[in-house]
Amino acid sequence: MTPRRTAAVAVAALTAIMALTLAGCGSSGDDPAGPGDPGDAMLANLPSCDRVPLDEAPETDDTVDGLVLPDGARVTSVVEQGALVTVEGSIRMTPLDLRADYESRSDIELLRIEDEVFETEVLLQSQGRRMYLRATALCADGTALMAVVGPDSEDAGLPEFQSD
Repeated sequence: MTPRRTAAVAVAALTAIMALTLAGCGSSGDDPAGPGDPGDAMLANLPSCDRVPLDEAPETDDTVDGLVLPDGARVTSVVEQGALVTVEGSIRMTPLDLRADYESRSDIELLRIEDEVFETEVLLQSQGRRMYLRATALCADGTALMAVVGPDSEDAGLPEFQSD
């Protein structure tokens, strides 16, 4: 099993365990600070990023029109497939932090965004192109990125959101 596949299986198992654990938890309402974000607590239970090979793949400096990633993202693969370009990489950021970054940007138009704590999906428009991004937690503060950039069209052939 590849390291990426192993991490994905571990994330899926942890998601199920944490969902069951948190289902029985609640706040009495006596805590003035509130119960906190359960998503942050779930992500904190992932292994330390020191134990996950996040920065092993060599970085590429290929430029992709319409690719919009947060500062600090490492692009490790760029593959052109006709009108679409698939980009893989990683970032020292949680999927929840990634969502917040995209929601705060003024240089893009968010067409759709959703998250499930361990994964965030983004569909955006920028520079006359569309980009679909799936960001999956690999460790407590590290995320694998997979983006597909293509023409600004409903029928460009970009991946669909997994929750549909």
